[in-house]
Amino acid sequence: MTLEFRSVVDTMLATPNRPGRDNPPPIRLSQNEMPWEPAGVIVEAMEKAARSTHRYPDYHRTQARAAIAASLGLDVGRIAIDNGSGSLLHGLARLVCEPGVHGVYCWPSFEAYPAALALAGAQSTAVDLAEDGAMDLPRMAAAITSETRIVYLCNPNNPTGGLVGVDGIRAFLREIPSNVLVVLDEAYREFVTDEPVDATIALLDEFANLVILRTLSKSHGLAGVRAGYAATTPRTAEALRRTSVGFALNSVAEAAVIAAFSPEGQSVAAGRIATIVTERTRMEEALRAAGVSFLPSQSNFLFLHGDAPAMLARFEQHGVLARPFPHAGGVRVTVGLPAENDAALSALL
Repeated sequence: MTLEFRSVVDTMLATPNRPGRDNPPPIRLSQNEMPWEPAGVIVEAMEKAARSTHRYPDYHRTQARAAIAASLGLDVGRIAIDNGSGSLLHGLARLVCEPGVHGVYCWPSFEAYPAALALAGAQSTAVDLAEDGAMDLPRMAAAITSETRIVYLCNPNNPTGGLVGVDGIRAFLREIPSNVLVVLDEAYREFVTDEPVDATIALLDEFANLVILRTLSKSHGLAGVRAGYAATTPRTAEALRRTSVGFALNSVAEAAVIAAFSPEGQSVAAGRIATIVTERTRMEEALRAAGVSFLPSQSNFLFLHGDAPAMLARFEQHGVLARPFPHAGGVRVTVGLPAENDAALSALL
């Protein structure tokens, strides 16, 4: 853990506003979670699965993979599923990296990218973001060397919320060598409104070196269950499945995935995502009118420019937990329920 990241964690843990007789529970807008419990159909499926946990789950995750594949319009052989998309991005680094090779990622972004590369023994290059908080793909392409084996793209980017459209991703893929694995991390893709959510799936038929990662932590409120998936070529998907830890996706999580991709599960998620998007727009309009500096977002959070400790103190006064990014010059706040967002806005306006 870097000193910079440790200081962020220490700041979060030291927040004194904790529930008790005199303090209500803090409004947790620091972790990019969905503010609702899982849909009823998902909870029912998990409860039923819990009664069969004396049996081992399906080693191949057949039904869960089939549900995901059907939702994406892909063959089931192109899907790998694991204990969160974080496990998959680590698995991909292990597949293609070894000491002496090289990886590229944007920064600031998801902390798991440099961690995965380091654990795989690879060297790495962090590339600054563009001014709008999205990836600077020309600079990322320029950072690729003959030793580069993997590139992590976070789109929309966390913690800034910037998006590169599908045409920009396609241009990048055409430019770089085909032996470089491109991991397109779309953990927040369902909140994108600038283009169709499924626009990037077509890229899988154009580029054999592309892997798309998604998660159910955000869109379906399953952060505590840990379920993520990869869509890619059959060969890469099989490699991920073969190198995954056995039974890493437990039976309760598999039941949750299957229920999440049912018509009812998808309908509930769509309605909740629409609410978050509406609230995101409302918050952006209020911040813009008040002259508060922020980055327009295509995700379920906003990045606010300013002195991170001072902003955290203001949030704390209103019972709000946000995530500081001092190295990036600001604070990330999740878009939550209307009343929660009102509290966050009250701390800023």
